[in-house]
Amino acid sequence: MTRTTTTLSERLTDLDGLTPLTETTRSSDPAAVYERLRARWGNVAPVLLEDDVRAWLVLGHRELATVLRNESLFSRDSRNWSLVAAGGLDPGSGVGAILSPRDSVYYVDGTRHRHLRRLIDDAFDGFDEHRLAVTVRQWCESTLDRVVGKGEADLVSEYAWAIPLLAMSTMFGLGPEEARAMLGHARRIFRARGAEGAEALAAQKSLIVELVARRRVRPSDDMTSAILRHPSLPTDEDVQSAVSTMLVLGSEFEVAWITQSLRMRLTDPRFDGRSGGMLSASDTLEAVLGSIPPASNTGPRFALADTTLAGRRIEAGDALVPGILGASAESRASGDDLWLEPGNLAYLTWGAGPHACPVRRPARVIAQVAVEVALRRLGGVTLTVPVDSLPATGSLWSSMPWQLPVRFEAPAGRA
Repeated sequence: MTRTTTTLSERLTDLDGLTPLTETTRSSDPAAVYERLRARWGNVAPVLLEDDVRAWLVLGHRELATVLRNESLFSRDSRNWSLVAAGGLDPGSGVGAILSPRDSVYYVDGTRHRHLRRLIDDAFDGFDEHRLAVTVRQWCESTLDRVVGKGEADLVSEYAWAIPLLAMSTMFGLGPEEARAMLGHARRIFRARGAEGAEALAAQKSLIVELVARRRVRPSDDMTSAILRHPSLPTDEDVQSAVSTMLVLGSEFEVAWITQSLRMRLTDPRFDGRSGGMLSASDTLEAVLGSIPPASNTGPRFALADTTLAGRRIEAGDALVPGILGASAESRASGDDLWLEPGNLAYLTWGAGPHACPVRRPARVIAQVAVEVALRRLGGVTLTVPVDSLPATGSLWSSMPWQLPVRFEAPAGRA
C-alpha cells in the first residue's frame, strides 16, 4: 500500500478515514495493523481515540524516544490539549475519564511532577522485595485455594485481575475488602463507557482519601505511611496523588503482563521445552516484554508548540500517543523468532524520560511470583477452548485475552 498523504501541510483535523486506536489492541494480528498504518501514513499516523477524538500514534522508535524524552516540547499535562482548552472533551466519556486534567504524578510536568515523583521514588527506594514477594505469594495461594477444588478456572477473572491490586493494596495499607473494591473501580475506569468511568474514578478517589486520612492519624508500616513521613512534608493531596497513581494507573498493565505470560505458556509451542526443560517464569515474562508488551500504547503527550515529526505537521495542542508495540515492531529485526534479540524491546515497556515507570521493581516481583505460583499449583493445566477463540480484548492502552478458561488434573498442593 502506498502512502496517501505525504506533505507537511496536512493538519490532524483535516485527515479522513482514520483507524480507531483500539484496532491495535483488539486485533488478532496487531503487526498487520501497524504495517497498514505505517504504509499509509509513515511513522506518525493519525488515529481515533473514540468517535471524533483524534490523536497522532507514534510508530517509529526514534520518534517515540523523542516524544518520551522531550518534556519541553511534548507535555504529559492534558491542559495543553487543544480539545481540553476548547472545552470539547467530555469528562463523562471513556477517554475523558482517563485523560481529563488532574493533579497526579502521571498527569503533570515540571516542578510539580518532580515533587510528586520524588515522594514515590524515595518511598520505593526502601521497599523490601522479599516482604513483597511473601505478600504476593500469600495472595496467590489463597486466591488459587478457592479454584483448585473445582478443577477448572478462568485465569484472568479469577486470578490475574486480582493479584496485582491485592498485593499493592497490602503494601499501601488497604484492607482486603477495600482492595477488592479498588479492583472493581479500576476495571470500570479502563473499560468505561459514558459516565461510568467518571463514577469509578470518584469512588476510587474516595477510598484513597479515607486511607490517607487514617494513616495521617495512625501511621503504620506501609507505603502510604512512608510517603506521609517524607522529609518534604507532603500534603494530604500530595500523598493521595502518589497512592492513586501506584494503585490504579499501573494495575491494568500488570494484569496484562501476567495474563499474556500465562497465555504464552498455554498456547505457544516454543514453550514446550528449551535446553531440556521448561522455561522459567522469569524467561516467560521477558519474552512477553520483548514481543507483546503489556502497554501496547501509553498515555498521550501534548505538543506545546508547532513542530514536525517524521514528516508530519504537528500543531501545538495535538495529542501524540506513544505506540510502544508499534515502535517495537518497527525496530525489531525481521523474522518470527521470539528469542531473536532477547530483551532488546523490553525497556520500551517502562517508558523513558521524566515519566518513565517508577515501579518496575515491585511490578516485576508481583508478576514473577504470580506466574510461578500459578504454574506450580495448576498441575496438568489445559485450555478448555481452542486457541483461536481467545481474541484480544483491549482498551486503548493494553491488549490481552479477556478469558483463559482452563481445566487442571491432579492440581498440586502448596509447597
